[in-house]
This record gives sequence, structure tokens and C-alpha cells, in this order.
Amino acid sequence: ATVMRVLVVTNMWPSAERPHWGAFVKSQADSLAAAGVQNTLYEIEGWKSMGEYVKALRALPDVARSCGADVVHAHYGYSGAACANVKLPLVVSFCGDDLLGRPDDHGRLSFKSRALIPLSKWAARRADGVIVKSEEMRRVIADVADVNVIPNGVNMTRFAPGPRDEARDALGWRRDGHVLLFAANPEEPRKNYALAQGVEAALKARGLDVRLEWVYGRPPEAIVHAMRAADVLLLPSYHEGSPNTVKEAMSCNLPVVAAPVGDCEERLRDCAPSAVVARTVEAFTDATARVLASPTR
Repeated sequence: ATVMRVLVVTNMWPSAERPHWGAFVKSQADSLAAAGVQNTLYEIEGWKSMGEYVKALRALPDVARSCGADVVHAHYGYSGAACANVKLPLVVSFCGDDLLGRPDDHGRLSFKSRALIPLSKWAARRADGVIVKSEEMRRVIADVADVNVIPNGVNMTRFAPGPRDEARDALGWRRDGHVLLFAANPEEPRKNYALAQGVEAALKARGLDVRLEWVYGRPPEAIVHAMRAADVLLLPSYHEGSPNTVKEAMSCNLPVVAAPVGDCEERLRDCAPSAVVARTVEAFTDATARVLASPTR
């Protein structure tokens, strides 16, 4: 049988320094490899500068030829735009803020992210196939014909329920008290860490023994421990595509209290005691208190 060759173009890929960075892209590529697909990776280090995309624009046609690729799969809108000179079938997977923009800590889109949304839309229009994570993202490119809503999957062998005390021991957390988990970068304005801190303070004011823990930039194993160790995941983000942490929490039987972003309402619709509530400290505090009082925890 002929082996399909895919050139994977991405601006995020895990490394020793950043084991979490693009872990979902690697997971997808690994799944394809397990199915017999031959992947060639081209990583654009866009975090260094936007000039890296220009460099990729020039280099990618030769890379595609030398690896004998049948199809190019670009992850993130800017990566898709960097494939403009490659004369092969192109699939672009959008990740969220490439189409929705990146909010600041007041929930307003930054000028840079607003300016770059048209570039992602252009990449969507010229692609042969488009993948988005949610219906919200699909609406942004409603003029594009072939758009598929395919949220990232979760490795349910890795993200599975486990003993809470063992998980807390592994992380060096004390066994008593309730843990509110913030599974994102607290310094990323879009993730709205301040609201999670407000919930912690409000629950303490009600006399509950709670503490807020954040886990970010750690290997997947540490995230699994945190999901098993916590009592509730808080997701107060301003924007999301299809947040992986919500699905990972569900896979670990960890309740979630989320803002109405991405596909959270769809995912959590029938998952009690999880809740999707207004992005206010009051609404999050009430919903979190209900989770902590639930007999399932």
C-alpha cells in the first residue's frame, strides 16, 4: 500500500523547555503516524518574531518537495498563510485566537491580534480544507465553503480518574481542603486569572477551606495529577476555541465551572455538577460552591 506523506507545518511543538507548547499538535501527528501516515515536521518559531513566517514562506516549497509530501497540514492561521507558495493540497487547522483575536485583561482584543485576523481569513479562503474547533470559529469564516468543526481529542488512557490523595502527594499539595484548579498561564490576559482569584477570596469569605492552584508549562503527567488532585476546574477565559483542559477534566471526572466560551456549553450540557455561567465572580462563586457541596465530590 502507498504511504501517505504529510508535511506538518506548525508554530508550536513541545520541547524540553516548553513541554506543553503545542502538545495537542504533536498528539495529532502521533495519531496519524500510528495510523500509518508518514509525517515531516516543519516548525515555525513564530514566538521569536513574525519574520520567522516570512522565512517559512520562502523555505516551505523546497521542504515539501524534498520530503515528497502529498498534502500539507498547517496548524494555526499564520502557519497556513506561510504555506502560500506550496503547490500541494493544503489543510489549515485554526486554533482559536487566530480567528477570534487575543483579548487583553479587560477582554478587549489587542490591536495586533485584530490586525492579524484578516491574514487567517485569507489562509482559510485559499486552503483546500479547513478545520476549526468550534461553531463560534466557523461563523468567523462563514464565507468559506469547506469548513469542518473538529475539536481536539483527548487521550483517555492518560487522562483518566485516579486517587486524589496520591495525586496531591505527587504534586506536593496537602491532602485536606478544596482545590480550585486554574490550568492555564496566569499571566495570559485572555485566560482571566483575576476572576479565579476573586472566586477563591469569595469562597474563603464564606468560610470554606479552599485554595487556588495553577498548573501551566508542565508535562502532561503533571496536568493529569492536577486534574485528579483538584475539586473543580475554573475556566473564566474571555475567548477559547475548544478548550482542551475542559475535555481533559471531563475525562478525569473533574467538575468544571466555565464561562460561555468556545464549545463549553455544548460539552458540559449534561455534565452535573459542572456549569457554564456568566463571567462574573458572583456567578462563578455560586456555581463553584454548588460543585464543592455536591455529593459526587
